[in-house]
Amino acid sequence: MTHKVNHGGGGFGRRQWQTMKRTRWPFLCIVLLSMLASASAQPLRISVYAAVGEVNKYMLTPEGREKAAAIFNGFKVHKIFLEGRRGDQYVPPAVLREIRDDFRKRGFLVSGGIMYSAGKIWAVKTSAGGAWLNFQAEKTQHDIAQYFTENAAVFDELLVDDRFGTDDTSPESDRARGNRSWSEYRRDLLATVIEPLMLKSARAVNPSVRLIIKYPQWYDWFHMMGYDPPRMSGLSDQTWVGTETRNPLTERSGYVQPTEGYINYRWFSSIAGKKVAGAWFDHGDCTAQNYVDQAYQSVLAGSPELTVWSIETMMEGSHPGDPLFKAALPELFELAEKVRGRSIGGISYYKPAGSDGAGNLYLMDYLAMIGLPIVPEASYPAASRIAILGAQAASDPEVLSHMKQHLSRGATLVLTPAFLHRLGKAATEMANVHVLGQTRLGTADGVEIKGQRVSLTTPLEMDLGLEAAAGEVLISASSGDNRVPLLTSHKVGTGRILVLNVRTFSWGDGKGTWLLAPQQLGLPEIPQVLADELRRELLAPLGIQLSSPTKVSFYRWGDASVFYNFRDEPVELMLNQKPVTLGPHRVLWR
Repeated sequence: MTHKVNHGGGGFGRRQWQTMKRTRWPFLCIVLLSMLASASAQPLRISVYAAVGEVNKYMLTPEGREKAAAIFNGFKVHKIFLEGRRGDQYVPPAVLREIRDDFRKRGFLVSGGIMYSAGKIWAVKTSAGGAWLNFQAEKTQHDIAQYFTENAAVFDELLVDDRFGTDDTSPESDRARGNRSWSEYRRDLLATVIEPLMLKSARAVNPSVRLIIKYPQWYDWFHMMGYDPPRMSGLSDQTWVGTETRNPLTERSGYVQPTEGYINYRWFSSIAGKKVAGAWFDHGDCTAQNYVDQAYQSVLAGSPELTVWSIETMMEGSHPGDPLFKAALPELFELAEKVRGRSIGGISYYKPAGSDGAGNLYLMDYLAMIGLPIVPEASYPAASRIAILGAQAASDPEVLSHMKQHLSRGATLVLTPAFLHRLGKAATEMANVHVLGQTRLGTADGVEIKGQRVSLTTPLEMDLGLEAAAGEVLISASSGDNRVPLLTSHKVGTGRILVLNVRTFSWGDGKGTWLLAPQQLGLPEIPQVLADELRRELLAPLGIQLSSPTKVSFYRWGDASVFYNFRDEPVELMLNQKPVTLGPHRVLWR
């Protein structure tokens, strides 16, 4: 049964903890260290996260745990996260301890977890009325501290799942924020509750407890909801990154491109480095292939661990993605071994933490879908031969100075109209283009490449207010009777500036889910002749030639070129003038 009682107190105290250390602790340490050493030697590890309802449904009896263990072994699972709290749903520490001990005897590592979700009696929901928490409320802070006090006595590692963010605008929070923006206030608030509520509470009963914070995939919205990856990752022991992109063709979870998981993971890696230790995805709104695509993108991003949320479909055999995932495990392990120890390379995309991407939200995902090897960077990529500066880069007050120094070393910089609008005259003069005072939203129905017109079956979103000298327009687009530059080029000393006239979203665009892509765009649907021409210019600084349709992603790990085909049919590529065949939803390492 599901426990919904808001227990007060409970858990081990310091005296019981000391007693346990004197008796069973030395033996448990030996066992756990042996298990950890074995796991770390693997190129890839698989873990599962059991939500409260699943813990209560499948794990309360020895028979249930025996069945679960057998299923987990079939997926090569090495660790189980046991969720102890999700709103009013609750698993008492004594029950978690019994489950933990049983699974440890069966050879699994076991950690704890919590989902910050407001219930009727647990924590305080935000003024918006959803499940997000009002972290300013005294009761919310008390209930969080209580969870960590109770569960740190059971586990040496605790993971905070999604919703460590807030949209609260209550009078209480409004008074606390003072003169700060809502984004600034929320980031300050959430970063400052980690130490007193989570770490201090947990380490009072278990000084060696480790904290993992798992982040969602909607990286361009983090700052609006209070996520502050640099400060938060500095306080936690490890970072898990959401790679749950789901189905790109449905509105339910947003029209998210399947490359977003890779992009999110690599961006976090540029912030938290080796603290980034796991990728996390689920079955929600996924076809069987969508589900497995998430696993491949996670490994191609460099993740040494895949965490599957949740266990219900495994236990019930109810999702077609599970057997497909199981069948893919040998190749995923082999791929992880190839990635391990190599450095990522490609085209840098500069996104400072806390940056506003209006006009270019999630642009990185779409550029990766047209076969550009995008490498997200949270710090200015001064050593890159080519870097893309979208709207996010304009949040850096020193970006113009960085650009000038970068160009003086012969770099190629790719700017978007949204970036130029934010920077103004200094940037437009540097790029030798002109933009109107406001973005003139529109779509192109065709392009002209080397004097030949190519029709676009799907309209391409762009800024119709961009103007440039005719001699510097490499590709032009047509929108009705209007001709607009799609790609321009301008020499700046030994460097070069390209302006790529593409647009994604701004806040409030479209309808449906508001944290993710609200509508489908034309960029992933452009014809191969246009994709090839764009890649010809953007890959030239890397010395690479690639001819390929879109929806084939490209990665550079060390000196290797790696491709993943998201299409349901095989494709023919030309890499540096050599033909390559790639099957549907297959990976190729060259």
